[in-house]
Amino acid sequence: MEGLVTRSVLSVVVVGLLLVGSASGQGVPRLDSYDGVAVRILQSNNAGTMQHVIDPAINEVVGIIRGCPNPHNLTSHPEGLYYYCSNELDQAVDVFDTKTLEHVTRIPLSARPNKIAVNKKHRKIYAGISQRTDNPGPGVEVDPDGQFPAVVDVIDIDTHTLVKSIQVFSTVHNVFMTPDEQHVVLGLRGRVRPGDPTIQVLDPATDTVAFGMELTGYEQYGRTHHEVRPMAFLADSDGSTKTVFAQATGINRIWVIDWKTREMVNMLVPPELPLWEKNADGIQTGDMHGLEVLPDKSAVWASSRLDSRIYGWSLPDMDYIGSVRVGPSANWMTSTPDSSHMYVAVSGSDHTLAIDLESLEIVAKIRTGSRPARVSTVVLPPDRVNPRGIGMRTEDNE
Repeated sequence: MEGLVTRSVLSVVVVGLLLVGSASGQGVPRLDSYDGVAVRILQSNNAGTMQHVIDPAINEVVGIIRGCPNPHNLTSHPEGLYYYCSNELDQAVDVFDTKTLEHVTRIPLSARPNKIAVNKKHRKIYAGISQRTDNPGPGVEVDPDGQFPAVVDVIDIDTHTLVKSIQVFSTVHNVFMTPDEQHVVLGLRGRVRPGDPTIQVLDPATDTVAFGMELTGYEQYGRTHHEVRPMAFLADSDGSTKTVFAQATGINRIWVIDWKTREMVNMLVPPELPLWEKNADGIQTGDMHGLEVLPDKSAVWASSRLDSRIYGWSLPDMDYIGSVRVGPSANWMTSTPDSSHMYVAVSGSDHTLAIDLESLEIVAKIRTGSRPARVSTVVLPPDRVNPRGIGMRTEDNE
């Protein structure tokens, strides 16, 4: 994988690449050339206080972010100025300078957050709040005689202030953006009854609930309606949202949902393994817990904690590609912008693995912190990259 981030096809400027990446319509921007940019993999460690910055060109940790305990996930500023860390312990979003990795500020939230996501188009951060709160932000009133509201907190990215809370059906686990950033998609927490939305969709232009969706069409454990876990999205040729891929609590398969009709059109099922090859330890009812549509839209990949593997299906035909055995509790994944490699957080071994998606082989095993979980890819201007080794100490490599 040597030279992954240094090879190029054509020479372009930073702004052009960032804009093209945003227009590609996938969670990780598609870049065919890495000229004028730097790519980093951000690995959050849910049981620790250190977050790792990985350079995929050399597959090494090149910096450590300190000061965000019990993080849920990391993401970045639209222009690459800051990293944002969802701090579950202090019920806040911590802001770090991308070059120095120093803590800049802490943005208090209405309660404990789970996943956060940036909407670049509307320049906001959306924080999923995992518990009902008696202290919501502006826009939500608390009924002293009723149940506390479930909310999503909205942060203005230019002022780093909480500007609004949006009341939703139930507490929130994961927050995602659609490929065109026209919608904010929420995965809700809690047991779902028929008629209840497990997914709610917000309009970021008005910060109101647009519609909800159920996760149904398959019965397991006597349940026909399911709590959603990770999601991923496939963009249409015009950049609009075409397909939602969704995983559910306690189920080792993937829903394929048509965005316009909001109905399941397919289900992706990995090959059945013998019981002795499965791992039930520490999977937290997340049998499957990681989804990624490649930037070039050639495949969708899913990680299975239960099977200790990642599985791939081609797009758009959804033919089974194969699997890679990665170890216990395969968690969230993220790809490189050229769609050549996948990085998988393996919570059971405290490593992030780099996988060559052509050969389906593990090409690097990178030691990270305690219980690595959510992992993301960021594209930065070269002048916003931290010097190698910043924040690292001798004992971090022991």
